Amino acid sequence: MKTVFRATQVLALASTCLALASTALAKTEAPNVLLIVADDMGYSDAGCFGGEIDTPNLDKLAKEGIRFERFYNGGMCVASRTSLLSGRWYTDVGLGIQKGTTLPEVLRMGGYRNYAIGKWHLKGNPVDRGFHRFFGFLDGFSSYYVPSPYYRLDHDPIPQSDGRFYSTEVFANYAINFITLHQESTPNAPFFAYLAFNAPHNPLQAPPEAIAKYRGRYLEGWEAIRKQRHQRQKQLGLVPPHQELPPYPSNLPQWSDLSDAQKDLEDLRMATYAAMIDIMDQNIGRVLQTLDHLGIDDNTLVLFSSDNGADPFALLDEMLLSQGLLPGDKGSNFQPGFGWAWAANTPLRHYKISQHEGGVASGLIARWPAMIRSQGRIERNYTHMVDLMPTLLELAEIPRETVPSPMAGHSFSALLHSEQESTERVHFFQFLDNRGIRKGPWRLSEVDGNGWELHNLITDPNQAYDISEENPHIVAELDRLWVQWWKHYHDGAGYVPTSSQSTPHYHPQGDRGSGKEYVPAAMPESLKHRYPIN
Repeated sequence: MKTVFRATQVLALASTCLALASTALAKTEAPNVLLIVADDMGYSDAGCFGGEIDTPNLDKLAKEGIRFERFYNGGMCVASRTSLLSGRWYTDVGLGIQKGTTLPEVLRMGGYRNYAIGKWHLKGNPVDRGFHRFFGFLDGFSSYYVPSPYYRLDHDPIPQSDGRFYSTEVFANYAINFITLHQESTPNAPFFAYLAFNAPHNPLQAPPEAIAKYRGRYLEGWEAIRKQRHQRQKQLGLVPPHQELPPYPSNLPQWSDLSDAQKDLEDLRMATYAAMIDIMDQNIGRVLQTLDHLGIDDNTLVLFSSDNGADPFALLDEMLLSQGLLPGDKGSNFQPGFGWAWAANTPLRHYKISQHEGGVASGLIARWPAMIRSQGRIERNYTHMVDLMPTLLELAEIPRETVPSPMAGHSFSALLHSEQESTERVHFFQFLDNRGIRKGPWRLSEVDGNGWELHNLITDPNQAYDISEENPHIVAELDRLWVQWWKHYHDGAGYVPTSSQSTPHYHPQGDRGSGKEYVPAAMPESLKHRYPIN
């Protein structure tokens, strides 16, 4: 793809950065941090987590660093980002960080210069929450081709694109320029760069030539793809050789029962999703090359994860098809749907919004050549996004006591240096009427207000077998802890489920009877020529 945004608009930032150089504090011993967050990317989409999508740059990061098997999130974009940048539960600070201190605000006090690029989806503007510079959009999603009115360069709205705009590339351009200008103007100050891609969040949009690379690849169907990914995960050592997949969801039709027209549209849907991840990986590679070119990759901690599991919804298909729009098109707003979200989250159960593992468990890749020696290691200790802020503050040697408000997380910096014995931490989950808690191997989860399920994640990491009836004392103890946590942030109130049925966008997801059945849309005969299968 061609250049997508005028370089002069980016390079104009140089004068401002240089003017601020004298105010930066030298702190050369602290690492630079590049935090890359994908949006709604499934657990197994990257090659290093079992996927068939081409992700050579993420795979290289994993080979040179560590893969954390479980890096928990909030199951929803705004909930995850709230914990990621505050070190606290969203129930404490409010969705979007409505109160309290942010990670960049504290890093700034320690001499860091902070840059935010991409999706914000939190309260206010990044440059008012500790970041020195910002380019991206303030709301939850945007067209990849046409900047929404919520795009900003710092506080300023950006001009409309001239037709060469593709957001994934533009975000990489700004990350490269912010980092390059930082090294030119304040080389003795460490930086924190938060690169939050929109990909592969809806709308599913990618250039035709990128989609063509994957077109026809997914006619095997979502069950075949899930089984293939699971087999690769076994080969990679991510899952044990004897592990089985959870039962097939009751609300997902068999691929063999679909019509040829349905299969055609589903293949195009997933081909577009794969192309978006492929393009994101290419642009991550460009940013990593910049670190190498500037000679700063050795002491830069690069972190990559997704904000939650894959998106199972497909709400606008019929309306978009009636307008002559297909996945990939500018102006369309297709989503992955249940089938491909199920495959993307292999081997886990459920999806975005759910507080089961498929909704809240992402992989985490960490590379730091100066400190991480056991390259290619898979870390089995589980961590959470609330743990990131205390981890980075410890690495930056910023005392935890300097944070005005208490953090919920715990540093996992020791896991970057060496393998550690498993630690028993308690992590809490809730969104709408989906909730959960993990303590050691034990995991309670509830979907659609159906009541608690209990799983032992050591013997049953994919939550296939509910053992709540056999272990009522464990259920009671974990339930007590969860309700205690909930009451702490809700003025002592008992737990009152919020019915997802009253929120049409998040219709019930239960895979064992309560979930809404997925009915794939069909490719219209009049449109099938638009994205031909080679």
